[in-house]
Amino acid sequence: MKILIISHNPVTTYNNMGKILLSFFSNFKKSELCQLYIYPSLPNFKFCKSYYRITDKDVLKSYYKFKVLGKIISDEEINQNNNNMFEFKNDKKLYRNVKNKKANRKILRDLMWFCSKWFNKDLKKWLIEQKPTHIFVTPGSAKFIYDMALKCSKFLKIPIVTCICDDYFFVIKQHRLLEYLNQQMLSNKIQKLISKTKCIITICDELGSIYAENFDKKVKVLMTASNYPILNRATYKKEVNTISYFGNIRCNRYLSLVSIGQKLDEINLQYSKNYKLFIYSNETDNQILKTFNNINSIEFKGFISGEDFDKAFFSSDILLHTEAFDPPSIDRVKHSISTKIADSLNSGICLFAYGPKQVASMHYLIKNNAAICATAENDLKEKLLETFNNTNLRKNVIKQALKCAKNNHDKNKISNQLYHIFEEIK
Repeated sequence: MKILIISHNPVTTYNNMGKILLSFFSNFKKSELCQLYIYPSLPNFKFCKSYYRITDKDVLKSYYKFKVLGKIISDEEINQNNNNMFEFKNDKKLYRNVKNKKANRKILRDLMWFCSKWFNKDLKKWLIEQKPTHIFVTPGSAKFIYDMALKCSKFLKIPIVTCICDDYFFVIKQHRLLEYLNQQMLSNKIQKLISKTKCIITICDELGSIYAENFDKKVKVLMTASNYPILNRATYKKEVNTISYFGNIRCNRYLSLVSIGQKLDEINLQYSKNYKLFIYSNETDNQILKTFNNINSIEFKGFISGEDFDKAFFSSDILLHTEAFDPPSIDRVKHSISTKIADSLNSGICLFAYGPKQVASMHYLIKNNAAICATAENDLKEKLLETFNNTNLRKNVIKQALKCAKNNHDKNKISNQLYHIFEEIK
């Protein structure tokens, strides 16, 4: 058995999707894995036997070099990566541009890939040398990733397993012409890929149910695992003064962070406290970041990774998960569970969650009593006060969170389940 992983990001320890792939394939041998990916970054350790990368810049250059120059990532390049998100610094501005989220740019990007000759002799040679027996694809919102999986499957005559981490199919249809067109094109790609898929893997029951109901395909639910060892017991802090948020603040999550900061400011003023909200994120959009400027309790810490991330994460007094409350944002995440929740539940640190109760992440935490949850702005202040002041409540929440982590987010159990799925597919 050998699995060809097709994804945006390489398997890493510094990126959410990289961490998901790391946990899914943790019990596979290196010789059983190879990866084809498109992001301009490097793995930070040798997890797969071989990596092949084709980036947007490689595809763009082909229009004047007349060839897409993808590359096999060398061991030397992997060893030189110090947990950097981008191989070259100037790529950060290009890939983090907020305009990339607009429909016209998405369509142009997909058209650029579609018209290029990315599926060339070099890539075909690498695929033949690797001799994969199955494809595992995490496609996301880029339509050309779906084409990659389908072309590689047809060329190699091997089955596809599709992993759905976020839902782009069962969402409210957009009304603006370009947004509607982009969404419809993506829906068509999803349907085409699933028609050739032997098994759909989803990361929560909500996603599993809706895909099983609407597609005549085998569906398996494998929740994302924690990449940290499972704790047998937790240590409890009697005094807590900070809340720490790690990860993406887009999809209007920053608005919920603003609300939390404002409530902390009120509490600090009313009770003469100095509670803080630390935000660790790679966000660089000034339009978003300036919303934190007049909130005294918020400290934006920027992006950290590797040992710095682990140190900040495990020294947190309270961890935070949040989602936005506007209808489009709710629709975007209502069927998926945040990938960061597994690590939070397993940390032995109390988790505070703020978001609408109808989204899957909040529903999961409430159902398992695994976090202190506020589901509306009018109860946010009261829940924050309770979190800071009620030691017994924090202890009980941590106990339930660890129990939930052991039952649902055990890395070895999940990776073994995935291995058996591949064994059953011919």
